[in-house]
Amino acid sequence: MKNTIATFFLLLFFNVLFAQSNFNFDKTELENHLKYLASDELGGRRTASKGEQLAAGYIARQFQSAGVKPAPGQPDFFQKVPFEIVKPPNGILAVESETFNAGDNLLIINGKPIETATEAVFAGYGWVDEATGVDDYKDLDVRGKIVFTITGKPDSSSPMDVYEAMPEKQRLAAERGALALFEVYRVNIPWTFSKGYFGKERMQLGTVGMDAEPGIVYGWVQESKSGALTGKLIGKNTSVRLKVTASLPENIEALNVVGIIEGTDAVLKNEYVVLSAHYDHIGIGKQGGAAYTPQDSIFNGARDNGMGTVALLAAAKELAAHPPRRSVLLLACTAEEMGMLGSKWYADHPLIPLEKMVFNLNNDGAGYNTTAHVTVIGLGRTNTDAELEQAAKMTSLTLLGDPAPEQNLYERSDNISFAKKGIPAIDFAPGITKMNDEVYKYYHQAADNADSIGYDYLLRFCQAYVRAANLIANKTATPAWVPGDKFEKK
Repeated sequence: MKNTIATFFLLLFFNVLFAQSNFNFDKTELENHLKYLASDELGGRRTASKGEQLAAGYIARQFQSAGVKPAPGQPDFFQKVPFEIVKPPNGILAVESETFNAGDNLLIINGKPIETATEAVFAGYGWVDEATGVDDYKDLDVRGKIVFTITGKPDSSSPMDVYEAMPEKQRLAAERGALALFEVYRVNIPWTFSKGYFGKERMQLGTVGMDAEPGIVYGWVQESKSGALTGKLIGKNTSVRLKVTASLPENIEALNVVGIIEGTDAVLKNEYVVLSAHYDHIGIGKQGGAAYTPQDSIFNGARDNGMGTVALLAAAKELAAHPPRRSVLLLACTAEEMGMLGSKWYADHPLIPLEKMVFNLNNDGAGYNTTAHVTVIGLGRTNTDAELEQAAKMTSLTLLGDPAPEQNLYERSDNISFAKKGIPAIDFAPGITKMNDEVYKYYHQAADNADSIGYDYLLRFCQAYVRAANLIANKTATPAWVPGDKFEKK
């Protein structure tokens, strides 16, 4: 029996090694992929733009050419993702004698036209959680009134938690009959930054196949000084006036590109490793939000995330030719730059049941400042570190961990959409030793063009990613979180 088991694992080792050595990476082909995806013709690949649609078509053709199949039951490689373009509402909010004006010390993020004079109710954080016994609405009557809360949740007011709590807090207020909800701004991000983001035209997921957002007015207010506004509200019957003018959102559509490679193992092929990379970027001129010139106004996104998309195409070609034991789901995501919305839509509307997804190897980065390394955001959080280390060594690269933990990079790319579902997920990125000027020179800048890339490094980066994907998809033990990780399903 022992000899039989030893023989099995020896054969498995040589089969994996043979598959790795059989990979045939064509540097010119990879270079041509990137030069097209980061070309001026695609106009910065902004979500739902013509250029992004061209990129989606290109990715789908590469999938088909490689022998990748659409997901079961799908006529093609495209998953339609509905969006709404929302123009910021305008309005005035008056709390007794203090006035808040939209675009200044008031952000109206969602809402329909309304004009009312009513009563204000302060509801703490505006949070309800039966599991912990929290109910900030206990003994409060908010029907026909305007609710004020503090941003965030009782246990956390980190920026990410504040943003994630927004839909739920709106729902809780709307269910209780409130006319509007305003959060008093207590976020560790400058007000000007939030105002610049939410105070301009933006894109959000549409409501096709989803529960509609509550139809109440929702926004943030900036106090003149800490505690000034809440002092007027706590325990008092405070009069408030609100006038909002708003236009209806415009409905548009973008595309995720999804393909399947069936695994070779009779049992393990029912488990899927998700390989993902976002292919959108930030567009042209003012859309990009950074400096540009008449000579160079297109934010081509060669590094972010042209390189990651090319690595995904390399994985499609090599793994379709040499399938691993587990099945592979290839996902080119739209709208990462809009807040990981394409991957969120996929995770909420999967084409393969989520319980079959055992790992997500995302590929996204801000660029690189070393060509001797690859960076893994989430290193140490799953049981795949050995495979990642081996893949890097096979390509003469060294593995680096998160270069800037304080920036919460793990929750700022598409891997987070899978992690939130309990699926072990990491982000495989080009080498960054630290976030410095060498990175910021190109990150979300018009200078991030295809002619600024080192193509020898692109080749090695793609080799490392594909080998990591293959090793993980052939791994005998099921990929898993390190026990105790915050996203581990309890």
